[in-house]
Amino acid sequence: MKSNFQVSKFVLLTAIGMLFLGGVWFAGSAADVLSAKQARDLLQHLAGANLSKDQVQIKKVEAGIGNGGAIVEAQIETAFRVKKEKDGWRIAEVRLGDRQWESFELIEEAIKREKARRTTALMMQLVDGLAAYQKERGQFATTDEIAELLDFLSPRYLSSAPRFDLWGKEFDYRGSSLSYRLSSAGPDGKKNTKDDLVVENGALKTPSE
Repeated sequence: MKSNFQVSKFVLLTAIGMLFLGGVWFAGSAADVLSAKQARDLLQHLAGANLSKDQVQIKKVEAGIGNGGAIVEAQIETAFRVKKEKDGWRIAEVRLGDRQWESFELIEEAIKREKARRTTALMMQLVDGLAAYQKERGQFATTDEIAELLDFLSPRYLSSAPRFDLWGKEFDYRGSSLSYRLSSAGPDGKKNTKDDLVVENGALKTPSE
């Protein structure tokens, strides 16, 4: 079954790259100026897509934050295959080109894995800051609030101060002078479930632990 409609905000993540079908950020040098034509070409082919020019409408191109880059607002017309299951309808596939369909489940799983990887990297930044704090002061930061932890660590022990995971939830920190537990609620956004990301005293715990 097909359902054709336009999407203004949608994210596709594959093994070869990331395509934002809505607000798109492209890195480049400060001297570069991204044209609407270049933006359309990028959107047509990024992440393995092979969309036609008629399917991609560039609404606005503006300078991005920092050195170089651009933010592109675009509208994509494509198709989705949906499937009815016991608990209701779900998206099964999305069309990325002529006779080119991609599993939506695989896309969602790839997004989840990438967010987990990046969230873990942010947590390890905090771990490095905690290690530096403990080395100088002889104990870990004693607090149960992530905001207070960042006050302890930044900027002396931590150059950047990540407070949120890639799902937009605050990290959870429970620390005494001798030990600590740092965690992210993970993809489901609920604490103390099997997909939590957890670091205890510098060691990353696996979901089964």
